[in-house]
Amino acid sequence: MNRNATLATTSIILDEHSKRPGVNIERALAAFDEAASWKPDLVVFPEEIDYAGVAPEEAKKAGEPVPGGPIQEAFAARARKHNANVVLGIRERDGDELYNVGVVIDRLGQFVGKYRKTHLAPGEAAEVRPGDSYPVFQLDFGVVGVMICMDVHYPEPWRILALQGADVIVHPTMWRDYTGDLCESVVNARAIDNQVYVVTSHYITMPFLTGGAMGHARIVDPYGRTRASTSHSPGIAVAQVDLDQAYEYWVTGDLKREFPTLKDCFLGMRRPETYDILTRPDDENSWKIDDPTLYASEE
Repeated sequence: MNRNATLATTSIILDEHSKRPGVNIERALAAFDEAASWKPDLVVFPEEIDYAGVAPEEAKKAGEPVPGGPIQEAFAARARKHNANVVLGIRERDGDELYNVGVVIDRLGQFVGKYRKTHLAPGEAAEVRPGDSYPVFQLDFGVVGVMICMDVHYPEPWRILALQGADVIVHPTMWRDYTGDLCESVVNARAIDNQVYVVTSHYITMPFLTGGAMGHARIVDPYGRTRASTSHSPGIAVAQVDLDQAYEYWVTGDLKREFPTLKDCFLGMRRPETYDILTRPDDENSWKIDDPTLYASEE
């Protein structure tokens, strides 16, 4: 059986113009129009496009109700026009609280659901609250999960999404990295361990310099191989994949019948009864380094 899907992701440029509210959104909508020529089933945009790079006094105004709100309406209209599902990173304003969310919109322009980022980056908690659940979303081509930026360093929720049947996990970010090696390696590991496709979406500063927004939005397959990438530049990456293309386990005979694919092996051989430490309060912090060697001076 084949479940063919065309996945698209975007790398949106950040520059001086991004300080003006709405510029990132205009650029993302233009990228959506460009991606439409590939007739994608899914288009993914970066984290918090209403906030990233915006001047501080304007960034304080970011956030809209989810569902609803003008940014979502603009992307919903494009989703209907281009017949494509969308995952969009924005700030959600819920009463007096803000959340960093991934909004899922189907190709009819209808709100499907949202994921609230659960693992906030250092300092982020001063502005937004964390979420506390890991939903998956049934779209017409497959099941999609959402992780946002810092979430990539916590493998547990990725496995939760995989156990709920996610075929694709999207990863909107505003990552900065020196070469991309750290970020790419972690994404590759998440794709391999859970035998899912991972679609990342990033910002990029031009020219790309170490430590800046890295671009390199990618579509990664369950073998950890890059199917498509924007490299260190703004643009769109598109890949046609078969969600039923299972990666075969390399055994034969009875073992092959029991574990025909790597997903059967990696997920089917789990030992959850041995994982209780993961859900216990971490009061002792045995993992801490008492006197870490640091080279950067404190300010």
